[in-house]
Amino acid sequence: PETGSSGETIAAPLAGNIFKVNVKPGDSVAEGDVVIILEAMKMETEVRAASAGVVSGVKVSEGDSVAVGDALIVL
Repeated sequence: PETGSSGETIAAPLAGNIFKVNVKPGDSVAEGDVVIILEAMKMETEVRAASAGVVSGVKVSEGDSVAVGDALIVL
């Protein structure tokens, strides 16, 4: 198994569709950066990084449907 410096996974806070992915692997993010915008029930929800890190993987694409707890981004 691959272990990064933090290995933190950003999970979907609610079920919905991926509206926009703002990061790609290799990008550095700061705590509070909006990494993904989810659309649920006609409302957009910003998914933010809980801590600073480097994106090691993006698990979803724009238009994907996700359920609560699905992995979106790995730092």
